[in-house]
Parts: sequence; structure tokens; C-alpha cells
Amino acid sequence: MDQHDLADDVRREVESFLTDWLSDHRIPGASLAIVEGDDVVYADGFGARDLASNAPATAETRYGVASITKSFTAVAVLQQVEAGRVDLQSPVTEYVPFYEGLEDPPTVQELLSHSSRMPSDGASVALIGRLMGADPIEVPLSSDADVERYVADSLPERSPDERFFYYNTGYTVLGTLVEEVDGREFPTYVGEELLDPLGMDRSVLAPEDFDALENAMTPYMEADGERVEAGFPVKGVGAAGGLVSTVEDLATYLRFQFDPDASVLDPDLLDGARTPHATRQAYLDGTEQGYGYGWMRRPFLEDDLIEHGGSLGVSTAYVGFLADEELGVALACNDSPDTHPQHVGPAVLAILRGENPANATHYYGLRRKADRVAGEYESFRGIQTATVEPDGGGLEISFETALDEQHVAAAPETSDPDDLTYAAVGAAGERIPIEFDPTDDGMDLYFRRWRLHRT
Repeated sequence: MDQHDLADDVRREVESFLTDWLSDHRIPGASLAIVEGDDVVYADGFGARDLASNAPATAETRYGVASITKSFTAVAVLQQVEAGRVDLQSPVTEYVPFYEGLEDPPTVQELLSHSSRMPSDGASVALIGRLMGADPIEVPLSSDADVERYVADSLPERSPDERFFYYNTGYTVLGTLVEEVDGREFPTYVGEELLDPLGMDRSVLAPEDFDALENAMTPYMEADGERVEAGFPVKGVGAAGGLVSTVEDLATYLRFQFDPDASVLDPDLLDGARTPHATRQAYLDGTEQGYGYGWMRRPFLEDDLIEHGGSLGVSTAYVGFLADEELGVALACNDSPDTHPQHVGPAVLAILRGENPANATHYYGLRRKADRVAGEYESFRGIQTATVEPDGGGLEISFETALDEQHVAAAPETSDPDDLTYAAVGAAGERIPIEFDPTDDGMDLYFRRWRLHRT
């Protein structure tokens, strides 16, 4: 049910931001829910869940939420820990027939936290590509036996250092672990022991027939510049990314995070899942994002943001919340836009806190300054010209004279949206400053011996 309990000015700002996101990226449809403590203060849809019929997206529209599934898998594993059937520090070989070819197999905890030092084997990419109808790499991944053989054949020695590898297959193995120690199939287990007790009535793991679900999104992908319908890649990705849910149900899941039900999981074990056990990445400002068990965690808005995103190629989603303030968002769409919901969700949280997303988030801050300096530049008499274009978090700059042409990848020096200093690396390894300076009539670009002006 759509619900709007936000102050009118805040609601309008959030809705304008979401509408711009859909329009800029040609996203067919999306749904958003906002939770404050025990209350769902906003839940609504934007655009179409199906373009052909123009059926609207709603707060009850079902999406594939992809890797958000991992925190549910983590809860299922921790339930086995609470029951005394699984030890987090034990090698997974004690429970499942995987990694037996390794002299030092990963532990349960290492698979939960992606700290196993196992590089990606690409199984999820191959499966998703096949089920979407994209150009897949044909490898046998249809049965449990196929998966066991694939993992065994792909086994490298574990990286000797503490390098972080996001390892989807580890969560597939964890789903099998739950099946082995409990006896039920993993989707059945998650439904009976997690989704049903929490009241997530419209959620299902790895449904047999996604198209038959009521109010299910139509998956889309881009082909030759057009949005076309695609297959829904949920079968086979199960414990790593197979959950189908709604933003209303994910709002229920957020309320569980704020006020854990001890009959589902001991609150101390749940807290351990949201505590970083590995460092996933570092940002330009020196802050880090850690990884717990199916959750990422980083400093944000003078709080800690606990979050996870997911992508199935035709469906993307995000769920995140501020730990102390108990303010959370759930967002999903039936597309895979360049600006992922994992960037939009924190921006919505910033708006709710009265902050400009460009000042509060790394993504929108880097985008704002890249957009500020983008354009066509030329030197005196047009002897040297340059085209500056945003590229990821940095810039792609093409310089051209009558004598030569060069392409430079420029990285920002800081995440400060007002610091317009970038740098590139030369052929001899030298650091090359690239500076932009606003002027009364435009923007100057300084590169090596050149000063160019935006025309």
C-alpha cells in the first residue's frame, strides 16, 4: 500500500530526485520505501513495472534484489550457529563437499565475510548472462553436481595476502551448508525460518515461475540502445542472489534490523553480522567500507551506514540504514542503470537528513565536479583543443593538435566536490597535475605547458 507520511517539502524533494533518476537513465520503473524506527513513513512506486501494458510500479511490486539475498543467507547460517550445528571458525569442508582439494580450505566465517582470499570464479556472471538472454559463456552450471565440479576445477591456491575478493560462489556454498545440516532445501528453509516469521509475505527465494507472481516487474535490458524485455536470471543464483521481494517487505526487514526478534536470531549474532570482519574498499577521503556477513558498513552522515546493493543485470536494488538514527531506505528497479540504486539510496538518506547529496555522498560529489568541468576547451588561436568527459569517478580527456592526439585518464585528487584538481600518470611514471580554474567567463584547464579555455 502506498504511504506518504513525510513532511511535504521533504517528500517533494525525494520524489523529484527519484523522478530525475528514472528520466535521466530511462529506467522503466522503480519502488522506494523509507523507514524511521518502527514506522514506514514512505512507500510508493515510480514509472512502469511493465512498459507494454503501462502497469505502474508500486510499493508491492516484486523485484529481484540480487545480492541483498546474502544477508538473509547469513542469518540462515547464524541460525545454525545458534543451534550448535555449525562453528564459524571451522573449515566448510566439515559440512559440505567443496574445497576438499585445498590444503587450507576456507572457514565458514571467511565465506560469510568474503575474506576467504578466493578470487571470483565467474559462475554468477555466466549464469546471469545465460538466463537474461545475453551472450553467455556456455559452461555446465545446471545441477548441484555441475556446481561442485565447477568449483573444484576452478580452485586456485588462496591468495597469500589479505586481499579482498567479493566471492559469490562462497554464498552458494553456504546455502548448500544450510541444506546439509538442516535437511530442507534452502529456499524452503529461508521461507519457513526467516521470511514467514518476519511477515515478509510477498518475498520468495528462487521462485519456480517468476512470471506467474502477482505484481512482478518485467525485466529489461539494453540492446542496441533500446530497452528490450529479457529473461529473469534467478534460477541457480539462489543463496548468493535469488531473493524476490518488494520494498514493503524490505522495510519489514529493516524494522527487524532495528528491533531484532530473538525467536528468529539472537541479537548478538545479528550484531556480529553487521560488524566489519574485512575491509572491502577505501575512499579518497581516507574512510573505509568494511564487510560483515552479508552487510557492508561505513561512516556516513556522522553515523554508520549499514548497507548492501545487488544487481541481476535486469533488476537492481539497495537496502541501507543509519545504525544509530534507525533511518533506512529500500529501493529497487527493473533495469541496470549506470547510476545504481546503491548510489541513489544513500543520496535519499542525505536528503532526509537535510543534506545535499553532492556534499554528503562520494558518488554525487564526484559527479558534480566532473559535470562542472566537462566540455570543449581550446588554447590560444585553437592550436591545442581538449574534450573533457566524465568517466566513472574521474575524467577522460582527449587532447589534440595538428601534430598529435593523446587520451588521458584523470583521477580526482580528493572527494571534495569543490576541489577541481585531478592527476594523470605519464609514460615514465610521473604524476601529471590537471587543474581546472573557474573564471568570470567559463573555465580554464591547465595541463603540462598548456592553458586551455572552455569555449
